[in-house]
Amino acid sequence: MSIQTPRFIDNLERRYHKLGIENLGLILVVMQAFGFLAYQISPMAKLKFMLIPELVLRGEVWRIVTFIALPLNHDFWIIIVLFFLYSIMQIIEQAWGPFKTTLYFLVGLILSVAYSLATGLAIDTFMPLEMSLFFAVAALYPTTEVLLFFFIPVPMWILAAFQALIVIYLMIISDWIQRGYYLVVYMNYFLFFGTEHLYQLKTWLRRRNWRA
Repeated sequence: MSIQTPRFIDNLERRYHKLGIENLGLILVVMQAFGFLAYQISPMAKLKFMLIPELVLRGEVWRIVTFIALPLNHDFWIIIVLFFLYSIMQIIEQAWGPFKTTLYFLVGLILSVAYSLATGLAIDTFMPLEMSLFFAVAALYPTTEVLLFFFIPVPMWILAAFQALIVIYLMIISDWIQRGYYLVVYMNYFLFFGTEHLYQLKTWLRRRNWRA
């Protein structure tokens, strides 16, 4: 792992490392499995889990957490989705430890909830926040290969680039409130990796100018 987290995050870890949640990935998988089963019993369960700001302000505060339990898929593919989620969370926790992993996730979660309450945007999927976790793994281990469709080896950075293009496309076709959400939900990534990427960009520009 070549990318280092910003110094202020390291300082937070030294002071509050005990607040880290171990096996956070397992907790998220259990929540999504519960959400999947609830949906199979009654599709109306999704309406009970969604983050709907108006209802949160009326007292249904559980929604600021239960929308995490809304899986991307409601069919057989849920097994692959949950395995993928657990795998990337394990990779992040092994690289960072429980505190930084928890902080990264909570920053995305808190910003998502805050943006929803501020704009009135209802959130019915965990997918954008899950993708921010994937981007973290790709930044930490860009050249590591994964088996696409279980037999095609693809470097992580290529999958991340493809996913980034999808996010850009979704931003283009969305309204301004939804675009703002896509920016906010990935702020955890920029918080953790922005300084390093800026340094890499400056280094690349210096080398380019030197060669010129």
